[in-house]
Amino acid sequence: MEEVIAILNEIRPAQNFSNAENFFDQGMLDSLDLTALVAALETHYDVFIDVDEIAPDNFSNLLAIKAILARKGVSV
Repeated sequence: MEEVIAILNEIRPAQNFSNAENFFDQGMLDSLDLTALVAALETHYDVFIDVDEIAPDNFSNLLAIKAILARKGVSV
């Protein structure tokens, strides 16, 4: 999970992603950040995230990100 947090901190420094319930509802990320996050995760973990999966609910917190990466065969 530390790698995911590092990626999030590159996109939006100085946020406490570890304890957040919903990055978007709490104003930590916006739709442009979602695009950057998806691109960074795809590059870092060498996965492809289908356009149908690119929705805030799938990236709303660390557990959601862990779940989508698990569906791609990545263990974090």
